[in-house]
Amino acid sequence: MSSASSCASSHGAMASRLRTLALGAKPHINIVLDNERSSYSTLDKLSGKVEIAVSHSTRFDDIEIQFIGTTKTFLEKMATTPGLSGGMSAFHQFLKLRQPIQDSCYPQPRILEPGRTYEFPFLFVVPQHLLPRVCRHEVHHESVRDCHLQLPPSLGTITKHDDLGPDMAKIQYQIAARITAANDIDNTQKNLATKMKTIHIIPTVEEQPPVNILGPDSDYMLRTEKSIKKGVFKGKLGTLVIEAEQPRSLRLPKLYDPEQTTVSTVTTIKLRFDPVDAKSQPPRLGSLSSKLKVSTWYATGARMDIPKKKDSIFDHRQGLHSVSIPLSSRCMGSVEWTSRKESALEEEWLARRDSALSHQEVPKYPSPSTNYKGHGFWTAEIVVPVALPKDKHFVPTFHSCLTSRTYSLNLSLGIHSAGVGFPSVDLKLPLQISAEGKGESDIQSRNSLTVEEQLEEMRVEEELLATEHRGSWSYNDLETPEFSDLPPEYEAYRRPIVGVAG
Repeated sequence: MSSASSCASSHGAMASRLRTLALGAKPHINIVLDNERSSYSTLDKLSGKVEIAVSHSTRFDDIEIQFIGTTKTFLEKMATTPGLSGGMSAFHQFLKLRQPIQDSCYPQPRILEPGRTYEFPFLFVVPQHLLPRVCRHEVHHESVRDCHLQLPPSLGTITKHDDLGPDMAKIQYQIAARITAANDIDNTQKNLATKMKTIHIIPTVEEQPPVNILGPDSDYMLRTEKSIKKGVFKGKLGTLVIEAEQPRSLRLPKLYDPEQTTVSTVTTIKLRFDPVDAKSQPPRLGSLSSKLKVSTWYATGARMDIPKKKDSIFDHRQGLHSVSIPLSSRCMGSVEWTSRKESALEEEWLARRDSALSHQEVPKYPSPSTNYKGHGFWTAEIVVPVALPKDKHFVPTFHSCLTSRTYSLNLSLGIHSAGVGFPSVDLKLPLQISAEGKGESDIQSRNSLTVEEQLEEMRVEEELLATEHRGSWSYNDLETPEFSDLPPEYEAYRRPIVGVAG
């Protein structure tokens, strides 16, 4: 009897513990998207519902459904105390859209009962721009602020392919659902349950004007001159000039899939050889190799200008992560040179080399080198195709308050020079990646709608503009041992970074 009694007591205690666990369980939240896709673009609708279920009767006060966009950056810095490591971090909530919920949608009284699923629909539209209040800090030029008010792409989030974003810079878009209730003690709101669903965004990005590369601090090189020698101790053969313009942007299609889509552009290298005398022939060319340099810039303070490499060196609040990806290598030994004589336009170039010429006045070949003696010259052209690799996920070029992504095309042309090895001539061209948005097919689709359907489309977009849409900022200096493993995963922060409403 004592054994049976002990067994029954054990089962009773287990059942009691299970009931306690069930009563203490948080509400379960599930976020379901209609027609879920791998990525979304500007003006795309994010529609769906939030499903809520509970294991016991749960009193609540409010249910919030929001679409938020955040940037988180982190920079390691030298610890002031031996044995401790830390860093600086920044958080920027640049987007918050709130789904209004009518009182009639809530159960009356506001108690969630077990055995049923509560559904709350939502509808968000990916905005075209951010509101001016998101970027209130000082900038060197208003064009910089215009860049900061463009919607940035998702960066550093989980995708099928690596987007080359470092752990120190993350841009996330999430649909967030939260259930709150008043605290019985001090009447403050306490969080009963929260659920986040990450959404991958590739916004529409139009091709921008060519990058201004003038000045000694430029990160680019569109023209190079190199002296070519006849051989060891044999003097110079002439001067080789190599130049190219910024190519057209690599344009991502609206439904961008690296494995299925070929994204390409071309650039043309213009060559000029100025011989030391009329008998000198142009050098024999070697191979031409191309690389794509991917640069992610991040900072723990609001950036006032477009980032440059020197800034990340001298400013402890700024960091740079670069990756070079080989694209192609081709033999250029068969390139044909064309012999040319001086012309009136050539003489004009000599007289006005340091002045700005209009696009119509620029010749089809490079201007003379600094060593040009007027003995005629040679020209050639090389067309270089550029295609994005299919094993990476590339995001458009962008500049935000804390993070930027830029690209450059690095070209290296080998030269066969007698007895002096195999020198090369290099160029570094700015390269943009843009992204398509709603194209003609979308416009035609809208025009085919009925008047009532078009009015509904307009109403949804107007609601977007009227919806709460604000930003918040927060900066933290981290000098505690818990941040010794760098770079950190932001979701694992033990001390939350809380933004202050802007």
